[in-house]
Amino acid sequence: MSLPYPHDRARARQDDGEQPYKDARESLGEKDANLRSEAQPRDEPETDEEKTARLEAEADERLSAITADVADRRQERIDAS
Repeated sequence: MSLPYPHDRARARQDDGEQPYKDARESLGEKDANLRSEAQPRDEPETDEEKTARLEAEADERLSAITADVADRRQERIDAS
């Protein structure tokens, strides 16, 4: 139901009470709380050594992928010549 005019909204609140608005606020608050809880990490925080090891492994993987891509492109240029 669309209520484009402020006096219609005020009248609807008088007729229906505040409950629909409180329910909507409550459900939005619950959704927000659920999103925040999902966004927070659930595991123990990493130690500096674990983080360093993870980052080094990720960097090695990315470097390997980039090296393979560069080699493929170089080979394509050689084949195209």
